Amino acid sequence: MNATTTLVTLTYGDRLNYLQTLVSRSLASPQIARVIIVSNASKSELNSLCLAWPDQVELIHLPSNTGSANGYAVGIAAALKGGAEYIWLMDDDNAPTINAIASLHRCLHQREQLDGRDNAAVLGFRPSHQADIAAGVPKRFAIQKRSSYFGFHIAQLPYKLWRRLPWGRPRTRIDKQAPIQLPFATYGGLLAHRSLYEKIGLPLVELLLYADDTEYTWRITAGGGRIFLVTDALLDDLEESWNVKSRTNNIYETYLLGNSDFRAYYAARNQAWFDKNIWVASPSMYRLNRWLFMRLLRHFAKKNGTSQRLGLLEQAIRDGESGQLGIHTAFPL
Repeated sequence: MNATTTLVTLTYGDRLNYLQTLVSRSLASPQIARVIIVSNASKSELNSLCLAWPDQVELIHLPSNTGSANGYAVGIAAALKGGAEYIWLMDDDNAPTINAIASLHRCLHQREQLDGRDNAAVLGFRPSHQADIAAGVPKRFAIQKRSSYFGFHIAQLPYKLWRRLPWGRPRTRIDKQAPIQLPFATYGGLLAHRSLYEKIGLPLVELLLYADDTEYTWRITAGGGRIFLVTDALLDDLEESWNVKSRTNNIYETYLLGNSDFRAYYAARNQAWFDKNIWVASPSMYRLNRWLFMRLLRHFAKKNGTSQRLGLLEQAIRDGESGQLGIHTAFPL
């Protein structure tokens, strides 16, 4: 299948080294025809990429950092306007391994025959982000259940305790397996036909960053489409994200011990907004999961002496649940 694809990515700060790797590896595939880079007021000399690939790289400069939601919205809109047939979203610190894009297109073509072009999406495999799947955790425990809170669901608690025991640890299983259906996904690695992007619209800019990709890709499945994780389409993470599971023992420590109040605030606020407004299927189960999560969060805050961060997280959760989105004055972009 000779599908032509436009890669859309977003950058900020000084991340030219990551971008060079992403662009060079991507354009090594004949299926990638064009790269659109949205610069959220990047400090890098991004014109060097245009000079290296003059007919394939397009640069869109934004005068200030507007967040990932708006940045991807600008990039997706430009790709659609430019006539892109397929659009592949990637973070600037992702990079495809050999044959990753070919594997994605192969799987996507199969899914399109079953679900239709505007209902089919596939996702590249990032083991650090899909850590439970990479570790061999059964799908029913690796994927968030409806009415969970920050990913916590009481029905999954016994297994989470069991897997911490020596005999309960899952066997590592990152070898090739059948594509895995997901309820939502990340921007990084998402591939779909233009008709799907036209159907779901653009990201919600009020979310700014963190969980904006969750809300955006949830629209695919909420509208009757399906997303499949392709485990043999391996993507390299060139920089480890702040919230990967390997850095801490649990999600509570991730939020309480991370070194950035900025990230903790927006991630918690947006997750609380998503869980309350979109992810609830059973209000009573949601309330129970929320109550237990908050009890555990406060327990770990007391254990780790992080009462100040706990206060920030509780404020972020209140803001999210009351719908106070957009830029917080204490945490400008």
